[in-house]
Amino acid sequence: MEKWKKKEKKDAVDFGGKAQRGSGNQWFAPGDSKTHTWLIESKQTSKKSYSLKKSVLDKLYEEALFSKRLPLLSIDIDGIEVVTIFKEDFINVMKDTLSK
Repeated sequence: MEKWKKKEKKDAVDFGGKAQRGSGNQWFAPGDSKTHTWLIESKQTSKKSYSLKKSVLDKLYEEALFSKRLPLLSIDIDGIEVVTIFKEDFINVMKDTLSK
């Protein structure tokens, strides 16, 4: 199985969601996986860097809005996994924790 496909399946499990059929290539089933809260786009590279483009964020934001979920970008950069969410979403999700 290709690394990007493994990443998508792993994210679905790790976030407690389910993988989207066709890896989000259908307009009615956007994203690579989803949970009740998050629409997840998974990216994987064996390179030492990943170029984050505004167009990727714009697309993810639009698809999340359509699916009534928050956008989450999960990136594996040569074995290091990071998650990117919009600052406003992070603040809202962490509101109780940040105020302590």
